[in-house]
Amino acid sequence: MHGSCYATPMGARHYRFRNFTLDPAARELWKNDELVALPGSALDCLVYLVEQRERAVGRDELIAAVWGRADVADTLLAQTVLRVRRTLGDSGSDGAIRTVARFGYRWVEETAVGGDVSEPVASRAAIGSGEAGGEVTQDPGPPVALREPLPRRRTFWPVVALVLGMTCIAMLAVLWFGRSGSDPAETAVVSGTPLGTSSPPPALVLPANVPDAADWSWLRLGLMDLVGNRLRQGGLPTAPSENVLALLGGLGDADLAATPAADGAWRIAPDAEYHDGAWRVRLHARRDAGPPHEVEATSEDVLEAARSAADVLLIRLGYTPPQGGNAVRSLALEELVQRTKAAILADQFDLARYLIEQAPATLRDAPEVELRLAQIDQGRGLNAEAEVRLQALLDRVPASLDPALRGRILISLGSTQYRRRQLAPASQTFDEAIEVLVGAGDPIALAGAYGGRAAIASQDGKLDQAAADLGRARVEMEAGGDALGLAQVDMNLGLVQAKNYRPAQALPMLRGAEARIAVLGAREELAYVRYGMVGAQLQLLDYSGAEATVALFWPPEAHTGNARLRWRLTVTRVYVLLATGRLDEADALLSQIERGAGDADDYAAHSAGRALTALVVAARGRFEEAAPLAKAALTGELEYEQPDLYLTTWAERLRCLRRSGQVDAAAAETEALRSWVEERSNPWRRIHSTLAEAEQAWALGRTEAALQRFADAFEQAEGLSIPDDLVQVAEPYALALIGIGQVDRASTVVGRVAAWAEHDVRAAWAQAQLYRAQARPSAWERTTEQVLRLAGQRALPAASID
Repeated sequence: MHGSCYATPMGARHYRFRNFTLDPAARELWKNDELVALPGSALDCLVYLVEQRERAVGRDELIAAVWGRADVADTLLAQTVLRVRRTLGDSGSDGAIRTVARFGYRWVEETAVGGDVSEPVASRAAIGSGEAGGEVTQDPGPPVALREPLPRRRTFWPVVALVLGMTCIAMLAVLWFGRSGSDPAETAVVSGTPLGTSSPPPALVLPANVPDAADWSWLRLGLMDLVGNRLRQGGLPTAPSENVLALLGGLGDADLAATPAADGAWRIAPDAEYHDGAWRVRLHARRDAGPPHEVEATSEDVLEAARSAADVLLIRLGYTPPQGGNAVRSLALEELVQRTKAAILADQFDLARYLIEQAPATLRDAPEVELRLAQIDQGRGLNAEAEVRLQALLDRVPASLDPALRGRILISLGSTQYRRRQLAPASQTFDEAIEVLVGAGDPIALAGAYGGRAAIASQDGKLDQAAADLGRARVEMEAGGDALGLAQVDMNLGLVQAKNYRPAQALPMLRGAEARIAVLGAREELAYVRYGMVGAQLQLLDYSGAEATVALFWPPEAHTGNARLRWRLTVTRVYVLLATGRLDEADALLSQIERGAGDADDYAAHSAGRALTALVVAARGRFEEAAPLAKAALTGELEYEQPDLYLTTWAERLRCLRRSGQVDAAAAETEALRSWVEERSNPWRRIHSTLAEAEQAWALGRTEAALQRFADAFEQAEGLSIPDDLVQVAEPYALALIGIGQVDRASTVVGRVAAWAEHDVRAAWAQAQLYRAQARPSAWERTTEQVLRLAGQRALPAASID
């Protein structure tokens, strides 16, 4: 939730209206003395509107604040607002939430503010002038600045796609487009920096220890970022601030030293004190081997003190401080850029914009500040506005003037176009960014441009091109000394292989990325890569391996603070439970998803949950019940986000229709499915389309046509060589052959999948029916017992296909 930084006091604040009390810190809404149950997104929506009650809030801004992304339908927002209104007892826009025509919403209910301190809500003017702090005492302390941003909620835009429908596009968007907020100088590496595998691990600059006064709390992240940038500009490989925050995860700052990421790396802890009108900034630098270093500098300006301390540390470590940047305007511009970066790191976009609005016009007109405004628009989901701003900015910054800055502008523009699904213009933009950034001395920015182009290629199904660009990005990440970025590239290379239906190639690549990320101690990235591993393991029919991987991120709340990732991990476990016949456990988790991850919280997990519910009901043999559930799950949302799960659910619906006697209805839908696949054709989808045609022809009694389509599907599956698909085709094909007495041909088909009969119920069932047809009672009894063991709570398949 992006709460208003202007209304956030030093203590916990709560709001009272009617007979309700809203406590944002506790995330609770009380009606009289009763706690009101409200979904997380609805509560976020209520809090944001209340905190921004002095103005109307646009729909795009509210969507970005509540869901952390822009690709959310207006209807979903309307449903969420309706849920809040009903909770408050309102029936329309004449209640507490007023609809502002063609714009958004505004909170209009009379509201009282209470908290641990009794101060009133400070106005923007009072905060900007220093009047919000109350009466000035004899020792006023540090100069008054803006209030501390709320803790950063790491947002991950629609991330790695769900198991059996995996796509790397979401994780690519998180990895690359999330980097577009970085400053041009943040990742510059001088030519003398050691590169390659012999490079030392990048230094880790921790959040700064700053005065207790809330007015200067922004320095905690601001000084961290400034020191990191300065060290990097001086040639010391230093991890970007975003990566350090990711590595910290749920750890305390001091606990980072105990993580594997800190092995051999300089750990630099800034400390800022204000005394007698001057700032003293100390930098404490330590690593496992060698003596520690402690340097300090003093200045009336805290950023100048931090910059000077960083220069002293560079000299102490054998590097040369960067030259220039001492003009008054440069100092003021750097301070503005640094303060807005600290706000963005904490997802406080309103605060960042306010800082810019209060700056002198000469600073507001700087291209760096205009880029920051575009990044603020992006963060708030105002992508159309961001695109207009960025296009105009490109006219002001030719490549000949500042190639690194122009490259950053192009990356931001490309990411905005991508989010608006303008893939062709975005691809051209990233092409230009790559051309500008080659040789510009900013390897991580160049990696971002390659990664952006890879994301678009992946979306277009050009997976070989995506893999090639990711390989180029990997080279640049290594040159820039970004260890976490390098591991993320490795993960995405594996996910591209998975999306290309190459699980055997994807799994070792993902395991390698897992090892690198584990060394770095990045908790959420570790959960993501294991999430991807499960999909590959299921396709390879490695059920025990998939269960072991799930155990590494279960329970999900112990491994990530990201609510959406937790639901995706929950969905992943449902896949494993379904594949191993543990249907009661799957049902329990699906109920949790239905209750807790509604459309308003996570439409991807919610739509997948609906589809999986239909598959679980079908697995229990309740075909008449499963068919309408599957139909209801076939939404446009599922089709766009997870087309392979959409196809899987549709194919299962056809089986349910046939098995419940609705063969004619299944015939019409089978033809529709075939047309759908032709429009979105790839080898994997063609297998399942051909299989659906074979099963339908068999149900209609067209034996020869059915056998030909079964043979075609089996040949296609052998060409793709994914065990799960081979077994999916082999079972009904073998049963059809056995049904017409072609036992020898059936033996050949069953023999192709017999290696998986020990742990896959479909392969075991086909083998059992073959032994029965061959009149081998001992083998039949043995394999039948195996089928019963593997089936778990699934209904046993029919002895012949319908």
